[in-house]
Amino acid sequence: MLLFYISLVCLVQSSFSVELSIYKSFTEVHQVCYGIGEHALQFTNADYGNIIDESISWIGTPLLRQEIYSTIQSLQNAKVIVRRSTVCGCETIEAKIVDPDSMLLQNVNTGAYFYADKQSIEYSSVRPNEGRTTLALRFETENTQYNGTLSYLMKGITWKPTYDLLLRGENDCKLVAFANIKNDQQSEYTVEMTHLLGGDVPLATGYSNPSHALEFDKKPTNLRPIQLDGEQKGVYSYSLNDKYTLRPSSSIRLPFIDIIAKYKFYYKASASISAGTYQGVFERIYDLTPDHFMPAGTVTIHDNQVLVGQVALPDVPENYTQTFAVGQDNDVRYTIKGNLTAKSDDKAPKSFETYNIDVNVMNFKGKKIDTQLVFQAGIQIILLESTCKSVNVQGNQLNMLVQLNQNERRSCKLNATVQFN
Repeated sequence: MLLFYISLVCLVQSSFSVELSIYKSFTEVHQVCYGIGEHALQFTNADYGNIIDESISWIGTPLLRQEIYSTIQSLQNAKVIVRRSTVCGCETIEAKIVDPDSMLLQNVNTGAYFYADKQSIEYSSVRPNEGRTTLALRFETENTQYNGTLSYLMKGITWKPTYDLLLRGENDCKLVAFANIKNDQQSEYTVEMTHLLGGDVPLATGYSNPSHALEFDKKPTNLRPIQLDGEQKGVYSYSLNDKYTLRPSSSIRLPFIDIIAKYKFYYKASASISAGTYQGVFERIYDLTPDHFMPAGTVTIHDNQVLVGQVALPDVPENYTQTFAVGQDNDVRYTIKGNLTAKSDDKAPKSFETYNIDVNVMNFKGKKIDTQLVFQAGIQIILLESTCKSVNVQGNQLNMLVQLNQNERRSCKLNATVQFN
């Protein structure tokens, strides 16, 4: 799971400092609040719908109560002026709002109830603000000076790294990393300081409030925009000092840290040991070893300026070799013919089968390639005889490495016993 930590100033509440801790699927918001009397924060209904239930908390000056209500309900009993639907539109009625949702009104002079079109209403005592939800913090008195941090969890802002793997030749490898920040909220933020974190940060089933004490060393950076700050128990911290605007329903792509990687390419196919004849195609396999921790993300592979494909990788530790497959290559094929030569009796304490296997690996390319054919069966494979080179058995897997020259076909035989219990 990935975490993104960001310090920013919200344009709507420009006097408050806001911190966002953005995980893979949710965001923790920390907002420092101070003032006198009551603190109220308004959300659009869409933004408030992204807040996780019962995750709102306040740490600071003791609360008298916390209220959440639809802002339109604040219009109840508000005095309004209604213009009649006449030719001149000059006749008006003084009324008060009985039900803000349906706009049921009561005539102040006659006491009669009626419905009115929202466009025909003039608000004389309050300002209408439809489609919003208000979070209100009320303290002991109207003169109470308050100070504290408002926190809640929400969905709607995420981040994810992406990588371009550019390959040229066997040893020429360049890995270009980007940080992609996405804002699905209707609010706009001016970002002053950004911290990106990568690693596994789980939550317990239901809601469990994460730590409110996320602190990081603020190191100056004069090179790339995003710099690695350090690691704490498997969570990696990155910092961005550049100021930018995160607009509503938008995304931003920023250059991420420099990662130097090594790679190895070969072809690999998996097969079973059984009676009969079958054939298959080898997959393109890449072994990637980065010199820095790589947060989970999508890797796009270009081999000699040709797009080979994309793959989603998990978190990759420093100097760890991550293996991934990117599609098949129909120029590299195999055929296998299995012949059952012996089998255990049904009443035998141990069940086994013995096979003679003919293997044929084909390279239709005009260049030299490396292949790996993996047989898997039962709980244990015992190799009895082999004319194949570079064959080894590990438990229930038999691995055969075959190096083929251009347009070469190579055949060999295996005699193996498969144990099932």
